Amino acid sequence: MTKKGGLMSKMKRRTYTKEFKVEAVELMLSKVYRPKEVVEMLGVDRQTLYRWVKEYKANGASAFDGTPLIRGSEINRLRKEVETLRMENEILKKAKAYFAKMDEQE
Repeated sequence: MTKKGGLMSKMKRRTYTKEFKVEAVELMLSKVYRPKEVVEMLGVDRQTLYRWVKEYKANGASAFDGTPLIRGSEINRLRKEVETLRMENEILKKAKAYFAKMDEQE
């Protein structure tokens, strides 16, 4: 995996079926295999497996039904916050340009 400019370059995100996730979690919870062994057997990132276990413990089998982890109201709040931050960023850019121009005139 190569990084360019701090971002992964054209990496395709892997998706897993609900059945695969449930089986992976059951392997983790069964204590038959150590977590490291489950990671190696399935080829899934360790942190991903632990996140699946956490989701499964919190929501049971419905954890992987494709429902968002963030509620709609929280998403709306975050969208408003992003818009506010974008506007503030634009204001700061304009202020920077203004003060840079003022420095040139001195």
